[in-house]
Order: sequence, then C-alpha cells, then structure tokens
Amino acid sequence: MTGEKLDALNRVIRESKKAPFYRARLPDGPLLSLADLKKIPLTTKDDLKASSPFGLLAVPREEIVQYHESSGTTGEPVSVWFTREDVLDNARQITRCGVGFGPSDIVLVRFPYALSAAAHMVQAAVQLCGACVVPAGGRTSVTPFPKVVDLMHRLGVTVLTCLSLQAVMIAEVAEMMGLHTRRDFPALRAICAAGETLPPGRRKLLEELWGVPVYDFYGMTEIGTAVVDCEAMVPHPIEEDFVFEILDDSFRADVPPGEYGHLVVTTLKKRATPMIRYVTGDRARFVEKPCACGRTTALEIRGRREDALNVGGVRLDLWDLDSVVSRLPCRRFWAAAPMSDGVRLVVEEERGGERVPDGLTDLLEGEYRVKWQINIVPKGTLYDRKQLFEVGLLGKPKYLYTEQELKCLLEKEN
Repeated sequence: MTGEKLDALNRVIRESKKAPFYRARLPDGPLLSLADLKKIPLTTKDDLKASSPFGLLAVPREEIVQYHESSGTTGEPVSVWFTREDVLDNARQITRCGVGFGPSDIVLVRFPYALSAAAHMVQAAVQLCGACVVPAGGRTSVTPFPKVVDLMHRLGVTVLTCLSLQAVMIAEVAEMMGLHTRRDFPALRAICAAGETLPPGRRKLLEELWGVPVYDFYGMTEIGTAVVDCEAMVPHPIEEDFVFEILDDSFRADVPPGEYGHLVVTTLKKRATPMIRYVTGDRARFVEKPCACGRTTALEIRGRREDALNVGGVRLDLWDLDSVVSRLPCRRFWAAAPMSDGVRLVVEEERGGERVPDGLTDLLEGEYRVKWQINIVPKGTLYDRKQLFEVGLLGKPKYLYTEQELKCLLEKEN
C-alpha cells in the first residue's frame, strides 16, 4: 500500500502544479518516500482565501461541473471546484459509511442545500446506492422543523442525515407535535450525523431519543469525506484517498502515537482543487485497536481547535463540556462561557423540575481544576421554540459564548 500511496501522491503533486497557487510550492521531481511530504509547505485556510476563486484550479475550466464554497461565516470565501469524477469520488467516500444506504431506503437530507457541499454530496451518495432522497435542507422557510417531522412521519423516512443538533431539535419539535420519537417513526433505522463534532454523550443522547444507531462521517468542502464510521460505529480513515498527518503545536513534527494533534490532510483523488498538506483546523488522534469490521486504525476527530474555553490555563473543548452535560438530568440544549475563575454552564430543562445533582460541581472542580457554575434554565431560554416552528435553526450551532454574551442571552429571555 505504501508504494501505491506514494505513486498516487506523486501523481497528485504533478497535476497540482497546474494550479497557480501550487506552481512554486511543489518540487519539480517526484517524492522518494511519504516522509518527503513534510518538505512541502503547509496549506492554510488563509492561503485558500487569498487564492480563490481560481488560484487552486488545477484542471481546464471545460472539465469543471460543480462549484462550492466553504461554510465559514466570516471573511473571504474559499472556492472549491469539482470535476464529474470529483463528485463521484466524494459520493463513493460517503457510501463507505456503515449505515449501508440501499434501494429500500428513503433518506431525508437536512444539511443546507446552498454553496456548502454536504447536502449535494450526501444526495449523490444516496442516489449512487439506489436509495430515494428527500431534500429537506436546513436554513430555509420551505422546510421548517414541523415540515421535516411531517415528512419523516408521512413518508416513512428510513435514514435521517443532518447535524447532530438538528436531530435533537427535530425530536423536540416532534414531541411538541404530540409524537413519540421511538414509537411514531417505525421506519427510521438510523441517523447519519456530520458537520460538527459528535462527542460520545451527544451520540448516546440521540440513540436514546430516537432508538436507532447513530453513524458519523467527517469531511469538509475543501477535502471531501475523509473519515467514516463502520458498521460498529468506529471512525476509520479512508487511507487510500488521503494522506493524514497529526502534527504537534509547532506544525513541524508528528505527535506521539495515540496523542491529539493538528489534523493535516493531503487529498489523493481530487483533481479540480487538490489539497496538499491542508491544515484542517481540527484536532484528532489515531487509535490503533482491532475493530469488529476487521480494520485496525481509527481516526478520532475531537473538533476544531478554536471551539474551546480557556480558563486559568485549562482548555475545555466541546467533548469535555459534553461530558459534563451528559451527567445532568437534562442534556438537549446547552451553552457555556468562561468566567474569571471557572466555567458557567447553562442547560435548558426538559420535563421541568430538573436539578443539578448534589456534589457534582465539587466533583467537576476536582476533575477539571476549575470552578463550575451550572444553571438549569426554563425551556426556550436558549432556543426560541416559536422560531423552530417558523423557520428553523439559522447558521451554525453555537455552544460557546463570552461571559457577556451569555449574560445578555439570559437577560433577553427574562
């Protein structure tokens, strides 16, 4: 495999030199080993922004069939072009997910149908497997949450694909409409989540809410789909399509095996806009352990580096915060902010009357070495239920706030 991967890497480097951005950054001759890849400069998001829209295009314009932009909400957009084969390759990557789309499936796609690629690529993957797509994209007044619930119930949707928070919100709205998520959607057999980190607590919550397995896959517009859950819901890297590096904070050396670092990805299949040593912005680690599916390497994605609170030198990311939320009697909707000496965690009640378990804050203080203020607030404090019925969640999920932002949000609701 190493020889085949080196051949594929050299082919990508040779073809990438047709793009203006890469022309002076890549070696003239072939790499002699995979280790030589580290001699090539890293590619950052800022590089992509500065080179968009055409600086990374490595094929004649006559070959491109699709255009997308990264889903960043600020700054200049990142342009990503696709050939027909690029689209098919991305679709094939998604089909490797252990959910196993098939001709008997009706798959509801809740990702936004816009310039971001997720919805379009999932649709292509589902149809490649012969299944039927229900395009119920988010961030639109055409398919607010009640419409999604109606479609799932009326059409007998078998697989729901969406952000994990969207799956929680769909369950919430279904209950408000008088439906029971585990009883009134008998055709539903699985949920496929993507687009945000899926900590163990959130996965468990979704499985409890819907009574079905939850699969995850990781990718982005820039690189395609690089990691998919197998049938055992273990995340495996698609190693024949990518070269993965996990670098330390210096971005010069690999982290020791099993440790978290910065995920850097080189694409081996993308032709229109290849990515050479792209800094994804995510933290990840390799886990070497035999899996029931027969593979031995897992790639655990911890989430974006900036999605964390820093309190007194202690870094708490979404996995840490979700682990805390999972110990509470209400877990669906939460937000957190740093305080001068700790963390304030606000969680919406679910049934009413929930309390923070006795002794939990002291236990957490010993575990995380910061103080905790946990408030359980009335339903609707963080997410306006009226908005869910009219439009739906606008923008990306937000869990982390400044202390002042969270204070203003709570005062607004009061």
